[in-house]
Amino acid sequence: MKVMRGALCGLMVWLWTAMAVGAAIDGQDLERQRLEQQAIERQDLEAFVDGFVTARMKADHVAGVTLAVVKDDALVLAKGYGAADLEAGRPVVAERTLFRPGSISKLFTWTALMQLVEQGRLDLDADIRDTLTDLPLETRYPEPITLRQLMAHTPGFEDTAMGHLFEDDPDAVLSLRDYLRRHTPAQVRAPGSWPAYSNYGVALAGRVVEEVSGMAWEAYAERHLLGPLGMRDSTFREPWGPQREGEPMAPALRERVSEGYQWVDGGFRPGGFTFVGGIGPAGSLSTTATDMARFMRAHLNEGRLGDVALLAPETAREMQRTHYRVALGQPGMAHGFIESEIAGYRAIGHGGGTVHFVSDLQLIPELELGVFISTNSNGGQALIRGFVEELVRRHFPTEPPATAAAPDNLARYVGDYLSTRRSYTTVEALLSHDMASVSLDRDGQLVLSRRGREIRLMPAQGEGHFRQADSGESLRFLTDDGGAVTHLAVPEPIMVMERVGPLANPRWRLAFLGLAGAVFAGSLVVALFGWGRPRACRPAARWGGRLTLLAAGFWVVSMGLALAGVLPIARDLGLVFFGFPPPAFVAAQIVAMLAGALSLGSLALLAPVLGETGWTPGRRLRHAGLVVLLALTLVTVWQFNGFVLMD
Repeated sequence: MKVMRGALCGLMVWLWTAMAVGAAIDGQDLERQRLEQQAIERQDLEAFVDGFVTARMKADHVAGVTLAVVKDDALVLAKGYGAADLEAGRPVVAERTLFRPGSISKLFTWTALMQLVEQGRLDLDADIRDTLTDLPLETRYPEPITLRQLMAHTPGFEDTAMGHLFEDDPDAVLSLRDYLRRHTPAQVRAPGSWPAYSNYGVALAGRVVEEVSGMAWEAYAERHLLGPLGMRDSTFREPWGPQREGEPMAPALRERVSEGYQWVDGGFRPGGFTFVGGIGPAGSLSTTATDMARFMRAHLNEGRLGDVALLAPETAREMQRTHYRVALGQPGMAHGFIESEIAGYRAIGHGGGTVHFVSDLQLIPELELGVFISTNSNGGQALIRGFVEELVRRHFPTEPPATAAAPDNLARYVGDYLSTRRSYTTVEALLSHDMASVSLDRDGQLVLSRRGREIRLMPAQGEGHFRQADSGESLRFLTDDGGAVTHLAVPEPIMVMERVGPLANPRWRLAFLGLAGAVFAGSLVVALFGWGRPRACRPAARWGGRLTLLAAGFWVVSMGLALAGVLPIARDLGLVFFGFPPPAFVAAQIVAMLAGALSLGSLALLAPVLGETGWTPGRRLRHAGLVVLLALTLVTVWQFNGFVLMD
């Protein structure tokens, strides 16, 4: 009996062991199968990248490209294409050529903040004004501005850039502190409400790093970010002049920075070095593709690169978690990382652009995949668009997102939407605005028109939820308590689009100004050939007529000068930053002030004109209409902040 019990126990132990071993083997097989499915073949990857990049470089007029792909904590591909300097014949070399990735720099600033939070030296929910005591922020709302809000781009600031974001004179580059003092944007909404991308907000965060660490931003980045990661070919320093404290960019690095190009009149035109040092934490990084691969590996590996711990694992995970989103189901903001959906996977990353360079960095934690790509030409936006999407779809295909039946009333979403990322209080409101128009096509489906593209919107799960037919990216229309559509949440969580009517629509306002200018010019022509008409009897009526014609003339001159100042910007993007406002545009604003004063004078004298018996009723009516048009022009230019002179 004992023998039988022992044998039975032995059999049970054997069975349990076999089952455990079998389960372990099955688990290993499943894990191996998963890894095999997520593996990436370098030769196949390189063939795809070569074909994609070289074809797009030619089509989109891009002089040079650098890129890096990391997978499973290893550099899979790093490669350069084209020229870093066409005149010198210097090619792009991934491990040697420095590119300017612009706003991707912000990821380093957010990483620095999380290091200080991890050390207990910063609180993400404390008011930054308690730290930046020497930087008086003119805020409109009493609520605190926190680092958490800066990371989500919700401090409430308007977005301004013209004439100050970039600089082309090394001797004019401001320190971070001086820039923040001189170019403070208006706070136009309560902190923590709607998002609006803010370079200024990131620069504030960089200044917090300086105050808490006691080090200049560039020095902190070298000691605590670039140095530990072995990014020896990267720097936030620039070859600025002696007016800036601290050492400028090392000459050995400067000579390896790629030239930047614009495609103009059928050829590449070099643009020189673009300085971002005044707002360095938001965009002054110069780096190589292989250095950026090290940064991506660290963030994909919970803050570690080899034996170096950039962040503790729990801090790295917290940094990558979604902390803010405009609407349920929409991409949101991690701590500084911009969330998106790429080929069905959650991605976190950041794009970047300067006058000449266009770049993108995307991490897909589920795949342990990271991609960095940068171009040195203004056509790079078209090249980069869809690159990571195509790469992921090719190597890691997934099922397309589910669609749904069309809602009953699509017409309720039709309208114009204006981005919250814009200027509200400066003349930039006249010149720069991101608009989206939603309409119904002949098949009764919604079409989104934005940034020169028309995209069909496919209904998705949930009311007001749609996906772009080309990319599958999610959009959601938001409503107020009464059910009226008020906003459009686009795939970029750094902004939201506000629904606007015709009176607040910049396109309609500009169209009105163009029409008004034509009417004013026509009125001057009619007056020029109509001197023989009867004059007004009363002096007040005579002056009313004169002031009206003078106002119309001044408005025509102002509009002509404004066009003369703005049209060159269409040919040279650098003028937006380096040469704004041009003299002709400033003159247009001054003339507009005179035109506005004359318009008010003609409005004040309208009553005597209407009572003038020497004029026919038709002439009095035409005069009244012209005066009303003058007044409406004054109001429209006022709404565009056209009388606000920029320094």
